[in-house]
Amino acid sequence: MSLFTIIPDKFFSILASPNREIYADALVVLFQSLKTDELAMKKSDYVRTLRDKATNEILKFDLAADEDSEMSDEEEANQISNQTLATKTAAIVRRLEETGWIDIQIDGNDFEEYIALPSYSIQFLELINEIITKREGEYVSLVHATYSELRLEDDHPDEFMYATLMRAYENTRELRTELVTLGHSIRIFQNRLGRVFSTNSILHDYFDNYKDHVSDRYYHPLKTFDSVAKFKRPIVMILQRWLRDEEIRALLVNQALIYTRKKSPTEVERDLITKINYICDMYDTLSEMINQIDEKHQDYTKSSASKILYLNAQDKTIKGHLDNIFRYYAQGVLSGVGIVPLVRDMQEAIVLNQQGFIDTDSVTLPIVRQYRQESEPLSIIDFGDVSDMLMRGFLDETRNVFTDDRVYDFMETAFGDSSEMRIEEISLPDFDAFILLILASLKTNDENCFYTMEMEDGQIISQGYSLPRFIFKRKELEV
Repeated sequence: MSLFTIIPDKFFSILASPNREIYADALVVLFQSLKTDELAMKKSDYVRTLRDKATNEILKFDLAADEDSEMSDEEEANQISNQTLATKTAAIVRRLEETGWIDIQIDGNDFEEYIALPSYSIQFLELINEIITKREGEYVSLVHATYSELRLEDDHPDEFMYATLMRAYENTRELRTELVTLGHSIRIFQNRLGRVFSTNSILHDYFDNYKDHVSDRYYHPLKTFDSVAKFKRPIVMILQRWLRDEEIRALLVNQALIYTRKKSPTEVERDLITKINYICDMYDTLSEMINQIDEKHQDYTKSSASKILYLNAQDKTIKGHLDNIFRYYAQGVLSGVGIVPLVRDMQEAIVLNQQGFIDTDSVTLPIVRQYRQESEPLSIIDFGDVSDMLMRGFLDETRNVFTDDRVYDFMETAFGDSSEMRIEEISLPDFDAFILLILASLKTNDENCFYTMEMEDGQIISQGYSLPRFIFKRKELEV
């Protein structure tokens, strides 16, 4: 079925008109009014609410800009000549009716006008509201919620076991969608970086847009409190135990038959096995997706920093001037101006002169003209580059010293043959050992980490250091 066999032809025209911002506000107010008066929405109440909430925007409304308006020339002329708040609000509501967003129904008893919304209009209003509100909404902990509900049902099975499994299935599908959205969002910012030539624009994109709405909202939770690597193993273990236990599987089938009466027990059991396998397989796939997202996140962060350094470099050499020419050429290509204005400006700015000098021999006959010989100019030492090189060398040397393998070897030596140890039992003979202990406590959420960490209240003085009360345990020996 075609889309436009369901919705009117001019349905999207208001979102493409010069008054689209005003229409968007009107649709948002319409959705809010729908939530307040779900079944009986008076047209007069909606008009009053719209006029109260968007007065300044409505006053900017220009009816003549809507070229596909169905009003006659005389009606449009009268409307333009009477540009009051009430008439503009009525024109907006009329346009919503003309384009099929709303229908006006007249009550036969009191002749009151009511707004009726088609089903497709309600769906689009929900989508618009979701797009607006989701950007500022709080992060939904999908991984931890799945683990908590499965763990509760595993400890105390009840009649809601099948419903919990279905929520885990839906959470997993939504989590996959969120990760795909996160990956594509990072790609969008990476692609946008190539079209930005201002340091302030890069900083605005990174800190005001990317960090607030992408990194802090999605990426940071998935690497900390809602980590897939942290909860993947217990989630998979619980579901596999349900799959192997015949009693639990029979209980899930009986509960599922209540919701799916048309299916046979065999079909229901096959569907349950499919959903459980989907969740288990998907968590393995999600780990690979997160690794790819980590690489994209690091690439975008590194590229942003490199471009900021590049734009801030005050290079007055020939190479620096060529960089400026190429940058302005890229801006011209993106804006559609082309290379012709750039070449014209270069021709007007560049002046070529032939230089020479006169000495005592120049006034005698025969006249011998001599020219200054060309030679290589002395290079100017850029102390900023030397400082950057020394800093990069120091960071590379530090990164090579405290590697992940060295941290895990340090903890393996500290554990010895024990399966559990307290922080004060770890030997700290030098400052490097203290740094390795700090790094070891930060890597407990890594997927390759072989131990876990529990924290008790208070601190302890050990070997000259003030340490938190940490208890480290081997993963493979946990029950």
